[in-house]
Amino acid sequence: MSAIFLSDVHLQDATSVKTRLVIRFLQEVASQFKKIYILGDLFDVWPGTTPYLIERFKPVTDVLRSLSRQGHEVHYIEGNHDFRLGSYFSDELGVQVHTDELSITLGDKKVYLAHGDLGNPSERGYRLLRSLLRQDLLHLALRPVPPKWIFDLGVRTSGASRRYQETKEYPQGATRIRQIYRASAEKIFYQGYDVVVMGHTHLPDDVTTLINGRKCRYINTGDWVQNFTYLEFDGSDFYTKSHPMTDL
Repeated sequence: MSAIFLSDVHLQDATSVKTRLVIRFLQEVASQFKKIYILGDLFDVWPGTTPYLIERFKPVTDVLRSLSRQGHEVHYIEGNHDFRLGSYFSDELGVQVHTDELSITLGDKKVYLAHGDLGNPSERGYRLLRSLLRQDLLHLALRPVPPKWIFDLGVRTSGASRRYQETKEYPQGATRIRQIYRASAEKIFYQGYDVVVMGHTHLPDDVTTLINGRKCRYINTGDWVQNFTYLEFDGSDFYTKSHPMTDL
């Protein structure tokens, strides 16, 4: 059974060149696979489904609906930028939504899938914030606020966070971050998994290690902000691919 995995695209609209390329990628490349796994942060800001977001990203969600209706299994593991997807994705689009993680079997491999935002155990403050942002009470309190205001604030916050990572954290610490996530994957291997696939870090990675005599493999899908990488499973093995980002 073939499968494709994609994460950290961070779409902000439905009209940019990047968005049109992603739509074409889903239509022409992802459609060649029976199972399609989106490992979070397809959207740069989707903090709960609203009519505003549905309208803003309609060309993208229309493709997801089309893939589902064509018989593809489309799975969406929520990320730290897109969560509380709700019944719109499951009922209207036919997408299977997973809030935290997913366990699957591909070939003879037991595979663990997650966005990866919980992959660094030292980020206790983020874990508290993550829990708060998903609370029903918070979203009830924000109901009077125009969704566009929330979206615009989210875009500014996301941009500031990404700039901090690019200038302060990743250039000096990419190796360290990879090591942290490899260690997190190793703990998951001890639960009986053969392959761990995550995103979130925007750092493509692929490393094999021995756990109790078993060959175990950790793969990070990378991103579509700088690397434009994704993962394919051809029925027997996993392959990291890079998509050319050329103008339409």
